Amino acid sequence: MDYTLEWNVLRRILVLHVSGDISIEELARFNQDMHHYLDEGTGFVHLVSIGDNIRRVPTNLMLIKENLTYLQHPKMGWTMIVQEKPNPLTGFIVSVASQATGMKLRQVKNLDESLEVLKRLDSSF
Repeated sequence: MDYTLEWNVLRRILVLHVSGDISIEELARFNQDMHHYLDEGTGFVHLVSIGDNIRRVPTNLMLIKENLTYLQHPKMGWTMIVQEKPNPLTGFIVSVASQATGMKLRQVKNLDESLEVLKRLDSSF
């Protein structure tokens, strides 16, 4: 799994670019990075996730939940999943994952739409 995390709005909105195969071990490393960014954040920190050429992902929801503890961080806000062409299967998986983990999640078409949605969801912008 290759990924980068960078601030789009300093200490408020993070953009994640992710590609390749995703393993539980890599999710654990990503989790540590997210805790670091969330600790730096002011107010709720929102995550915009842009995936490219993701081939394999873990399917054990309990292991995923155990390794993504950042979702319970007090500063964790909304997660926006960017997908230009919505895929019904991906939509279903995202829905199940959000219910299993308790994450606040929306699916959007692009980065601009994610920022518009976040402005509506978080009045502090």
